[in-house]
Amino acid sequence: MEYVFFDIECACVYKNVAKICVFGYCVCDEQFNIIKKEDILINPNGKFHLTDRGGDGIVLPYDYAEFKKYPPFPHFYAQIKKLLEGDNKLVFGHAAVNDVKYLCLETRRYKLPSFAFEFADTQVLYMAMTNTFDRQAGLEALTEIFEVEYTPHCAADDAYATMKIAQAMCEKERCTLPELLEKCSVRPGSIADYQFRNCSSQARAKFLSDKAKAKREKGEKRSKFNNFVFGYRQKPQSREFKGRRFSFSRSIEEDLPLAKRLVKAIVARGGRYSMKLGGCNVFVEDDADDSVRRDAAHKMYDEGAINEIYKLSEFKRLLWAEQE
Repeated sequence: MEYVFFDIECACVYKNVAKICVFGYCVCDEQFNIIKKEDILINPNGKFHLTDRGGDGIVLPYDYAEFKKYPPFPHFYAQIKKLLEGDNKLVFGHAAVNDVKYLCLETRRYKLPSFAFEFADTQVLYMAMTNTFDRQAGLEALTEIFEVEYTPHCAADDAYATMKIAQAMCEKERCTLPELLEKCSVRPGSIADYQFRNCSSQARAKFLSDKAKAKREKGEKRSKFNNFVFGYRQKPQSREFKGRRFSFSRSIEEDLPLAKRLVKAIVARGGRYSMKLGGCNVFVEDDADDSVRRDAAHKMYDEGAINEIYKLSEFKRLLWAEQE
């Protein structure tokens, strides 16, 4: 079996346009011995407008004027198709679905038959192997982890780096690449008839499902707390908190029994509760809170919009010290 690692660079990428200018690949055997590594330079038939996901400019390690000397994508279509399709080969990329999408758009652009092959993804595989799904593992980050030297955005080098990462993961787990895919329950992605499906893993699917469930549960708790705040009416027993409008960390709001008890104590002392941070002048934060809401509250405090900030433990002592 051959392993084919590939990477694509585009002169520009828009919603329905991806003008490929480089197809880089690295083919090796099952022991990761390199058979061939090559950059295929392609005339994109368009201007270069390169940005990353953050909108920053990207500089490819090529002389842009050189691309005009090469034929456009249709000239290399059969060669690329032969590389990626066929039995007895395993195709890999890093964040591969993006490159598969580019191939799909270029075949549509030039009215060429769709590619048809399955592919796996070292990004998906690494996250499944390490059980880290809270952030995506970029190629550059993994080259640092596995100490792989390469030239970023040089397509053939990116493909080579992807191969070396796959090799390092296999060595770490002491298994072959197909065995690693099975061990991590990774399902390959695919492209056919101009439609593509991403590579995935059972572990990531469970992570996303659990994350969505937790988000729904948090939303339900906040909704219940919101309904309680707007529906709670009680005559104040003192004027201690008159003119003070309180707001809590989200983690406190989501602890319904505690949050309700705190609001009742605030109202009993003549204060009010605001669901919106901008409507409060007193903020109560969970002792371990490091959220964006907490940071915003501290900024408002520095600017004078919030007058007081309490830690939850401190605020509870203030309210109920006499009961303890």
